[in-house]
Amino acid sequence: MDEANRFPRTDLAAERRRADLYLPGTDYREEVEGRFTVSRITVGDEVSARAVGRPIGRYLTVAFPPLAELSGEERDGLEKILLREICSVLPRCRAAKPTVLIAGLGNRAIVSDAIGPETVGRITATAHLFEQDPELFRALGCAAVATVAPGVLADTGMESFALVAGVCRSLRPDYVLAIDALAARSAERLMTTVQIADTGIRPGSGIGNARAALDRSTLGIPVISLGVPTVVEAATLVSDCLERAGVTGECVEALTDPRDCFYVTPKDVDLSVSRLSRLLSDVISKLFCLPADL
Repeated sequence: MDEANRFPRTDLAAERRRADLYLPGTDYREEVEGRFTVSRITVGDEVSARAVGRPIGRYLTVAFPPLAELSGEERDGLEKILLREICSVLPRCRAAKPTVLIAGLGNRAIVSDAIGPETVGRITATAHLFEQDPELFRALGCAAVATVAPGVLADTGMESFALVAGVCRSLRPDYVLAIDALAARSAERLMTTVQIADTGIRPGSGIGNARAALDRSTLGIPVISLGVPTVVEAATLVSDCLERAGVTGECVEALTDPRDCFYVTPKDVDLSVSRLSRLLSDVISKLFCLPADL
């Protein structure tokens, strides 16, 4: 049984792809830039989509060392890479300065799920300036950006999709940029990876609690997703330790029981989420030429 099927709790297309499996409808490329690795996966047909376990589309993964270990110059380099990769998947818009809705998905009260709300909380919204002060809006030369943090069903009584869809009907953005925490297969991915996809996002899918999807088919406009893996399934960690010790077979297979699954996050998750939300907000602000966060 391959790793993707044994431990399906991952949102990363780069982890779902089997290196030893050739899929005619899938293109995979990887580049190393200093201490950063950029992988690009294009899932081109339904057969490949089923094999990878992800919808047809493009998945870009940027891997990097922990942000605390990067120099100022390296962090600037990482920003440039993220900016370049996000630009490569943004839809073309008729307007020179598009209207964009940035949705920070997740639960702000749970640190490992707060990367979305924390990021949008640092972004300067400008969409209201178009109505209130058109001259100032033109002087800023930025995109019309609105932000929303829809929270979670248990707090609001409403699906994130319903709230985001309602905002879209009112704002009529050209596209949505959704930011969310992800689950990873490898603990080494935690807080050191950003996945960019043009396929939208299904909140909670990585931990088996999938909610309504935010994508072109449900919202009627393109949805670009930015995701950071913050949790890993505990069974994965135990399995890795057992296999390193030479234990395989039924002992390892028993760990796949979905009734026993729970998830682990790094002990410094609060600092990591703070650093990563600052990184993503800085990249997004530069992407749309937004004023600095005050």
